[in-house]
Amino acid sequence: MIALLETPALKRDARIKLYKDEVFLIAQEAVKSLSPSLSMEELFVSADQFTNFLLENNLTNRDVMQYEIDDLREEVADGQTLYLLLSLSFVKLCALRKVKPNAEHVARALVGFCQEYDGFTDLLKKLSEKEHARWLENKRANLLAYELKCIENEEQTIDGDTVVTAIVDSACGLTSDGMQPVEVALSEVNDKFGHRYQAELDRLREERRKKSQSKINIDRVNDIHDNPNVNIGNK
Repeated sequence: MIALLETPALKRDARIKLYKDEVFLIAQEAVKSLSPSLSMEELFVSADQFTNFLLENNLTNRDVMQYEIDDLREEVADGQTLYLLLSLSFVKLCALRKVKPNAEHVARALVGFCQEYDGFTDLLKKLSEKEHARWLENKRANLLAYELKCIENEEQTIDGDTVVTAIVDSACGLTSDGMQPVEVALSEVNDKFGHRYQAELDRLREERRKKSQSKINIDRVNDIHDNPNVNIGNK
């Protein structure tokens, strides 16, 4: 159940995928400060896998869930890391309640185990302080831009093309404003390496152009709708 990512490439690949995960964006700073024995990537991927396992098997019975947590305990090096993993799984289940009908029932079975961890309540308080859309958008954009900056120092040891493609894929899920810092960072990296990443930069720019145009059109509709001097459908 524990994801062991044994190479930097595997960790980076997992990390870029995690940038699409709102729970990761909200929680990673608070969790990192608690120094778990697993890397951030391993911890969050493991929590995701455990959450999916609980949902797929509809483990809503606390006594049955105990067996799975005992197995998990055998795989994790220390108690705090185990409870952080369980706590993250609980948060993920709460986030999935609207799309997974059984998520709430599974979360209720899990929460008692999470409450055995002294820091559970404090962790939830820290996470609730950061749960808002604008913060998430900026955080994700900044992390993607940071990954691009790292390419400058790692070009000789990584597959830059694969990394840039993954970053652009993730960035295309942002708003036009969120995509801007990623575009700026990729443009700088592209210039430094002889326009090696021009195709991906063009793809990002085209996607941002489409979203910018869509935003302008929506803003115009809103301006008309809010303007008392404009009569729609009236002669």
